[in-house]
Amino acid sequence: MAGELCGCNNMTAFLAYGEQSKRQRKYMHQALGPASIREYRPLVTMETASFLNRLLDDPADYPSLVRRYAGGLTLFVVYGYRVTSADDAFLTMATKCANLLINEIGNPGSIWVVDVVPALRHLPSWLPGMSWKRKAKVWKAQMEEMVDAPFEFAQDAIRKGTALPSFCQTLLADGEKSLTEQQLFDIKWTANSMYTAGLIQHFIHAMVTHPDILARAQAEIDAVVGRERLPSFADRDALPYIECVMSECLRWSAPVPIGRRAIMRDGTLYPDPYVFSPERFMVQSLDPELTRRRDPRQYVFGFGRRRCPGAQLVESSAWLLMASMLATFDMRKAVDASGKIIEPTVAFNDALFR
Repeated sequence: MAGELCGCNNMTAFLAYGEQSKRQRKYMHQALGPASIREYRPLVTMETASFLNRLLDDPADYPSLVRRYAGGLTLFVVYGYRVTSADDAFLTMATKCANLLINEIGNPGSIWVVDVVPALRHLPSWLPGMSWKRKAKVWKAQMEEMVDAPFEFAQDAIRKGTALPSFCQTLLADGEKSLTEQQLFDIKWTANSMYTAGLIQHFIHAMVTHPDILARAQAEIDAVVGRERLPSFADRDALPYIECVMSECLRWSAPVPIGRRAIMRDGTLYPDPYVFSPERFMVQSLDPELTRRRDPRQYVFGFGRRRCPGAQLVESSAWLLMASMLATFDMRKAVDASGKIIEPTVAFNDALFR
C-alpha cells in the first residue's frame, strides 16, 4: 500500500508476481541478457575512465565519486544519457529518489501505518497523524518525474537517430508505433537502477586494510596487462586472482542485509568466514555442486524468478572498475597532520543497502 501511494508500485522490484511482473522481467532479460550486454561495454569503459580521472583529481572525495559513478552508469546504460557534472539534473533527481526508496519508503526498520490499516488511505491528509499521506503525495510526484524525464530523453534521442546503445534503445529499436500503450508503460517502469556503490566502497575498504592482497592483485595486473594501458574485459580470463578478489568482495559485502548475509558467513562453506581472503576461491573443489554453492553470485543477486536480470551487467561493470583502480592507484590508510595513521571506520548510512 505504501509503495502504491508513493508511486513505486509499478517498479519491477516492488511488483507482486503476476502478468505485469512477467512482462517487465521479460523486457529486462531481453535488454540485459548475455547477448545484449556486450553492446554496453563501451559505455561501461567510458564511465570507468571518467571515474578514474575524477578520483585522480580528488581522491579524498571517493565516497561521493563512487555514488556519482553508480548513478551515472545507470543513466548511461539504461537511457543512453551521459552525466557531465556533479550537479546534473537527472543525476540529482535519481540520487534523491534512490535515497527516498532506500531510507524512507523501503526502510525495513519502519512500518507504514497504512500497510497495517489500509482503510486509512481514504482519510483526508489534513487530519492529525496523516503526515505520512502528505509525504507520500510529494514523493509520488518525484518518483514519477524520475521515471518520465529520462525516458522521454531516450525516446527523443531514438526519434532523432542520435541514441547510444542502451536498455531503452534496445527495447524501442523497432519504433514506438509498433508498441502498444501498455508495452510502452511497462518498458518505462522496467528501467531500474544498478546498485554498485556499496560493493565498490567495500572493495576500497578491503584493499586499504589488506595491503598484502592489494600488492598481489596489482602484481597480477602488472604481469598480464602491463603499465601502458588499462585492463579491459578481454583480460578478465587471464586475471584469476582479480576474479577471486571480486568473489570475496561479493561474499564479504552482502549489500542487502537479509538471509543471504548469513549464508555467506556459513563456516561450513567458507572457513574463517569473517576473514577477507580471496585465496579461498583459488582452489576449486572436486565436487561441482560444492563449487556452485560456494559462488557468492548464487546468492547476492537474488533467487529464482526474483533474481536480478541485470546481474551480469552489474557484476561485469564492478569488475572493470576494481581492476582499473588496482592498475592505477595505491590504496592506503590516511594519515593526519602529524603523520599518524588514521584507522578506517565502517558506517552504514543506508537503511536497506550496505
